[in-house]
Amino acid sequence: MFVRRPAAAFRGSIEGVRARISGTGSYLPARVMTNAEVCLTAQGTSDVWIRERLGIETRHIAADDEQTSDLGAKAALRALESAELSPNDLDGIICAIGTGDVITPATASYVQQKLGITNKGFAFDVKLACAGTIGGLMMARGLIESQLARHVLVVGTHIISRVSLDWTDRSTAPIFGDGAGAVILSRSDDPDAGIIQSRLHTDGSLTEIVGMYGGGTREPLTPELVARGGHFLRMDGRAVWDCAVREVPAVIREVLAAANLSVDELDFMISHQANKRLLATILDQVGIPLEKTFTNVEKYGNTVAASALIALDEAVRLGKIHRGDLVLLTAIGAGMSFGAHLVRW
Repeated sequence: MFVRRPAAAFRGSIEGVRARISGTGSYLPARVMTNAEVCLTAQGTSDVWIRERLGIETRHIAADDEQTSDLGAKAALRALESAELSPNDLDGIICAIGTGDVITPATASYVQQKLGITNKGFAFDVKLACAGTIGGLMMARGLIESQLARHVLVVGTHIISRVSLDWTDRSTAPIFGDGAGAVILSRSDDPDAGIIQSRLHTDGSLTEIVGMYGGGTREPLTPELVARGGHFLRMDGRAVWDCAVREVPAVIREVLAAANLSVDELDFMISHQANKRLLATILDQVGIPLEKTFTNVEKYGNTVAASALIALDEAVRLGKIHRGDLVLLTAIGAGMSFGAHLVRW
């Protein structure tokens, strides 16, 4: 059983430096796939079931000539525009991915290339599945607050439709979609803005409840593996649900307690967009009213590491988040990893 280890006390940043979100962006591929299309291959499900159980109506699917890094670079350009920065202003890129362009090098390197960056800043990937951008933001925050970077791009980008998803599996095919979200984290001397608390935990005893288990050293990629679908995403939906409704409320309470704040003081919450029933259950457990959050899972499905950042970007552009608001970002992903950031906007 997972026992949460108390995190080290937050000691503050060097000379009062804060890491604040200075820009947001997102990108969704042009093609929209309906539930009816999913049901053509995923036998045993229906449009009504998907809408009622998952709250998903459509999802976006990448074009054949689009790569994971293409989606990420397009979201990044929108975040840079929002932050009024140019690509060469970035000190580095942290890319949260599931399936990258290639096995190696890092997808972040391709994003850097496609942004035309020439300053040789760092670029690396993190793989925490749907919790990837929580980990990426934590790393970016540390780099900025230790004054090793001024501007860091964090991108969540995923094309799950092409190589990861078994379109005949009714337990996974209706859930997911492709997309990318991005934020710029920048150094700030404003004590009233930026990330004020962060938490990230992993329970490695739950590694087998959701993941892509074929194609690595444990089970190398072979024609036989591909023939039986051993390279596809597999998920124990009940076990994932049980973990999420246990751990996400706990980490939300933990990050609020670390900041000596109550849930009533939250102005807004952005969560990983897993499905509407799960989001509603978590909100109910924590005591956050529906009007203090934003969902787009009905339009995009679960876009893995991209989902929370796409939702954040849309909420910002719709004017739902304002200067001075206390905003919570949270996600959970395969591994199982779960975390949260508390941000003063």
